[in-house]
Amino acid sequence: MKKAVILAGGYGTRLRPLTFTTPKVMIPLVNKPVIGYIVDYLAGYGLKDIVITTNYLREQTIKYLSKRKDLKLSYPEEPSPLGTAGSVKNAAITDTMLIIQGDNVTDMDLRKVMKFHEAHGRLVTIALLPVPNPSLYGIAEIEANGRINNFKEKPSAGECFSNLANTGLYIIEPEAMDYVPEDSAFDFSKDLFPILVAKKEVFGCVVDGFWTDVGSPEGYMEASRWILDKKGFECADTSEIEDSEIQGNVAIGEYAVIKESLIRGPAVVGDHTGIIKSKIYDSVVFAHANLRETTLNKCVVGENTVLKKAEVTDSIIGARSEIKEGTKVKESRI
Repeated sequence: MKKAVILAGGYGTRLRPLTFTTPKVMIPLVNKPVIGYIVDYLAGYGLKDIVITTNYLREQTIKYLSKRKDLKLSYPEEPSPLGTAGSVKNAAITDTMLIIQGDNVTDMDLRKVMKFHEAHGRLVTIALLPVPNPSLYGIAEIEANGRINNFKEKPSAGECFSNLANTGLYIIEPEAMDYVPEDSAFDFSKDLFPILVAKKEVFGCVVDGFWTDVGSPEGYMEASRWILDKKGFECADTSEIEDSEIQGNVAIGEYAVIKESLIRGPAVVGDHTGIIKSKIYDSVVFAHANLRETTLNKCVVGENTVLKKAEVTDSIIGARSEIKEGTKVKESRI
């Protein structure tokens, strides 16, 4: 199997205001777009023929990936939103395919999932992960041989019959797409899988490892911390740091300038960002931002944003924002 599909057509509503100007897959995650991690992950398993279903601000994604000459990339046009399964149907893929969500960051073992799929020989394999909070996800109940006999999308807490969450990573045979109508919105979890579960064509492979959905602020920060834990302290050679204290796992981007400041990780400072006489705790600051005499705690600050003498806590500040000097912001999205 050499074909993969990244479902990258979402609007990223849970990450607004960051996604008003940038598609979700292009949001920087420790100074690298989310989709960069996904294509690297797939390529590491030999999956270099990749279809990317995208429409919202798609030009940004296509431009970023145009430099990846090691990959065969295609971006099917989608005349109207077709849902997850509908967008794959629209791509007219005739090979066995691995499908991954454009907001998933993971290190689960794809070889295990591939071997499992080949062994059972049916139409669909879903990678399942045990989770402590199954009501947040689609869940599945499996038989001893791995066949899924019950599947429900985001049940209430009282309806949970399993702790095995649908990770959004699937291996699908092209024949499964025969059940998807042409030119209609159709979803894998809500529409296609219940049909195929009833036909005993869906199996679940239980996996372990790190997995999160970066489409939510909580998942985005979880992925940031996970990557920072693996990297430790990382500072670009072109950055300039003077009279400052950097503590813990911190990533500092190209040409960043940090003077007379305290940065306590986990934290990220983007490329060309200026941090002057400021304090940053457990926060992410995107590229070309400018912070002076400002304190951030558990925040994400978008690119080209200017903050001066501000105190910002538990908030997301969108791109190209300028907060009035001396403002205090708490638990807000701007």
